[in-house]
Amino acid sequence: MRRGIVIYVEDKADLLLQFGCLYTSYKYINSNDTELIVFGTEEALKKIPSDCIKYNYDPLTVPAEFASYPFINSLSCLISDDGNDLYKYDFILRSDVDTFLTPAWNHFYPEEYTVGKGSYVFSDSVRNSVKKVSNRLGLNHCGLHNLGSTHYGNPEQVREVSKLAVSIAEYILVEEFKHTEGSWPDWYRGVTSMYSSEIALNHLVPNVKIAPEQLDYDSTSSSHIHLHPHIHCWHTDSMFSKFQFAQGNYDHHVKNQLNIELVNDYCLYMSLLSKKTNWNE
Repeated sequence: MRRGIVIYVEDKADLLLQFGCLYTSYKYINSNDTELIVFGTEEALKKIPSDCIKYNYDPLTVPAEFASYPFINSLSCLISDDGNDLYKYDFILRSDVDTFLTPAWNHFYPEEYTVGKGSYVFSDSVRNSVKKVSNRLGLNHCGLHNLGSTHYGNPEQVREVSKLAVSIAEYILVEEFKHTEGSWPDWYRGVTSMYSSEIALNHLVPNVKIAPEQLDYDSTSSSHIHLHPHIHCWHTDSMFSKFQFAQGNYDHHVKNQLNIELVNDYCLYMSLLSKKTNWNE
C-alpha cells in the first residue's frame, strides 16, 4: 500500500506557517506508507523539507480570473504534467495546507471515494445556483451539497474530479462573477472552487462517502484524536484557531500541560512544536 497527501503552497508567511503544522503532525504520526507531496512555487519549495516530494508549479493566470483566485491552484496542480506521478500511489488525499494528520490516519483506508463535510451552501438560493450551473454545463447533480475540500480516493478519480472542477470553476468565475463578488453566505465568488468541486463530484463519482468525522474535522473540537484521522482549521478564533496561532496568541502555552489525546490540544501541541523544531532549516 502506498498513499500520498497532496497539497499546494505558495511563498506566503501564513501558508508556510500552516504547512509547518501539517508537516510536524505528518512526522509525528510516523506513517509507514504515506508521503507528503507538495506542489508549489519555486520560492516556496526552497523552504519545504527535503523529505517531502516536491514539484514546482506556477499559479494559473489564464483566464485572467484565475490570477485573482489563488484557491484554484490546489486543484489545478493535480492535473499538471507532474501530476501524472500520482498514479504510482494506491490512494491520494487532496487537501488544504491548514490541516493536521492524527495517528488515526495510520489505519484509515475507506473503500469508497471519501470527502469531508464543507459549509458553503446555506440556502435554497445557493442550491439552485449550483444546480443551474450544472444544468447549463450538461452535468448531472445528484443532490449532494456541502462537500469538504478534502478528497480521498484513487489517483485516477481524484485527478478526474480535479480536472472537471477546474473547468467548472473557469465557467463560474467568467460567467457568474465577472462583474460581482456576490455576497457571503449567499452565492459568493470566494468559494467558487467549493461549488465547482461539488458539481464535478456529483457528476463523476456514483458512490461518494461523506465522512465529517474522518476528514476536515473541526480543529476546535475536544473529541478524542483517535476518532479523527484528518483535522481542518475552519474560520474561527476559538481554540484551536490558525488565526490566533499566526498572531502569536498561543505562544504562552506550555506543551507538556496539554492533553494531546484531544483534538484542539493536539493541534495546539503540533503548532507549538512546529515553532520549536525549525522544520524549514
